[in-house]
Amino acid sequence: MASIQLSALYRIIPTCQHKLLPETIALQRVHGIQSSKFPSPTPLHQQVFDNQASTSSQMTEKEFTLKHIFTDVEKFQQNHYLCSPREDHFGIGWKINIEKRNEHLGIFLHTNVTGNQEIHINFILRIFSKNREKNHSNSGSDLFKNNGYDWDNWGKDKFIEWRTLEDEYLDDGKLEVEVHVKINKMVGFPREELRSFGEDMKQFSDVTLKVKERKFYISKLYLSSHSPYFATLFLGRFQESEKSEIELKDVNPQDFQYYLEVLHLENGIDDDTVQGILSVAYLFDTPKIVKKCEEFLVKESKKGLKEKLEMAGSYRLEELKMTEREFTLKHIFTDVEKIEQYQSLFSPEKENFGVKWKIRIQKWNEHLVMYLYTNVTGNQEIHTNCILRIFSKNREKNHSKSSSNPRNHFHGGLHGWLHWGWEKFIEWRTLEDEYLDGGKLEVEVHVKINKMVGFPEETNEFPRKDLRSFGEDMKQFSDVTLKVKERKFYISKLYLSSHSPYFATLFLGRFQESEKSEIELKDVNPQDFQYYLEVLHLENAIDDDTVQGILSVADMFDTPKIVKKCEEFLVKESKKGLKRKLELAGNYRMEGLKIFNFGLLESYVNFYNATLTCPDFFKCLGYFGPRHANHVPPGMSIPHCGTSNVECDPLPMQRCLCKRDGCLIRSI
Repeated sequence: MASIQLSALYRIIPTCQHKLLPETIALQRVHGIQSSKFPSPTPLHQQVFDNQASTSSQMTEKEFTLKHIFTDVEKFQQNHYLCSPREDHFGIGWKINIEKRNEHLGIFLHTNVTGNQEIHINFILRIFSKNREKNHSNSGSDLFKNNGYDWDNWGKDKFIEWRTLEDEYLDDGKLEVEVHVKINKMVGFPREELRSFGEDMKQFSDVTLKVKERKFYISKLYLSSHSPYFATLFLGRFQESEKSEIELKDVNPQDFQYYLEVLHLENGIDDDTVQGILSVAYLFDTPKIVKKCEEFLVKESKKGLKEKLEMAGSYRLEELKMTEREFTLKHIFTDVEKIEQYQSLFSPEKENFGVKWKIRIQKWNEHLVMYLYTNVTGNQEIHTNCILRIFSKNREKNHSKSSSNPRNHFHGGLHGWLHWGWEKFIEWRTLEDEYLDGGKLEVEVHVKINKMVGFPEETNEFPRKDLRSFGEDMKQFSDVTLKVKERKFYISKLYLSSHSPYFATLFLGRFQESEKSEIELKDVNPQDFQYYLEVLHLENAIDDDTVQGILSVADMFDTPKIVKKCEEFLVKESKKGLKRKLELAGNYRMEGLKIFNFGLLESYVNFYNATLTCPDFFKCLGYFGPRHANHVPPGMSIPHCGTSNVECDPLPMQRCLCKRDGCLIRSI
């Protein structure tokens, strides 16, 4: 049976790529296949951005090699040792130690971690013979941390026998030693700065902020557009507004650096920096940065709940305080005793989390029916836990039912509304005897939303609401107007120039446009330019509807930071098909997206080639039904489910269809 090649696989992917990854995992579980053969989907996008060369000249990995030639090694006495000179790499001191110990050579790597610092590494220790004709090596991994001394060390105390060392590796008493180090993780260290605000940024600045001994060169207008504090300081009637250098007090310069990085589109928030960034953003009234810190703490942070709640209280982070999306609908229905068989009553609509909700009660087969309604549309989904409750007079007693509704479906009811509840919530006689109060019924529905998919709904016909204005209301924070067709955008020359060489040349070069207060940009879609500016000003504007337009503008105006953010979205979040992603990767030279897509493609190939030897797997999954018959490559036969009472199901499955004894899928 033929293996699938990449070219043939393209015929299959458009119809079934959304099913492959769950079933790759299923295949591993059935056959015990090692994960190295099928890269798991979760780390793949992380690998891309961990290993991909960035647009700057930064190293993709924190790696280095220590090299030293030790002399007079043949004169070593027992427990005698020598150290190489100290070298600094990534802000840390390193050195090699060799020692004669129990007729063996010991080699150790030393580093000077302090306080709560940790360094997680992989390393290779290696020695060479004369002229490097042969070598001997040993590798491993280790965690360096403060052990109460200035230096921590790790290595091999029996790296090689001393006699072998003398016979085969010493060259007139000299020993060439090399240690290659790859740092996987550093904890407790100030990370490398992601962006400079030093003198090299002077051309894009019109004010210098001095924080202790450190100077930051920034744009007044851009900072003012995000911070009322700086707007008052720079654009108000204070004497500071005329100064070219202003001192900021009671601020940590490193925290201010991190704050400026986030303000200038860098992904600078992590568990080590978030509190410092929050403190600066709170001090200088920068709500957009506070919000980004809050989003990080809610979605990504590994900090404990106690610490998160402390920060939520200190910086008024309401979403973080409200760790769950919960609400309660309450309504008192009247004249319930007069309801006829099958008659319904509805509570007024209430909006929570951008969705409308209401309660319905009905008399049906001598029972009270109780439903929760919500107006989901299109491909939207809401995953909830609900408690439905009724109360007697004065709330002396209550009756409730609860359940989770992991995936809602339309099943009758009002058009455009989805409902869920209980058809036999309580017997009508019990309701009348114990719960009605003068014909009134108090009803309460508590809702906890676990997941919302497809919100907010946006269509190509109706562009979504702009996330940020660049109209006349932003004129005070601008020094140039860009006209795109009939629309005008008020922006800061210096800020736009700091991100785009195109605009730097246009605004700060010797072109006649540099003197104009209004410049027309041609061949640009104004709505795409709006989205582009939103991303440039920290809004979460990239989605599957806007990403191509943003990319086209960012590519036209040479804005690599925006291209990078679009690439990250396409790798990590986009629901676009593989073919479309590859087209975008090629059009806009996004190497990370190419690597991700080809890695995913390779996973598909491995999956198919492995499962061709397992007919039972496809029989039970019913994976290839008639719908996919036209997508099978030439020379390849895919077995269908062969049972007489079950048709092949084209949907992805993690369940048995044929139900025969010995089925491989039944254990999944």
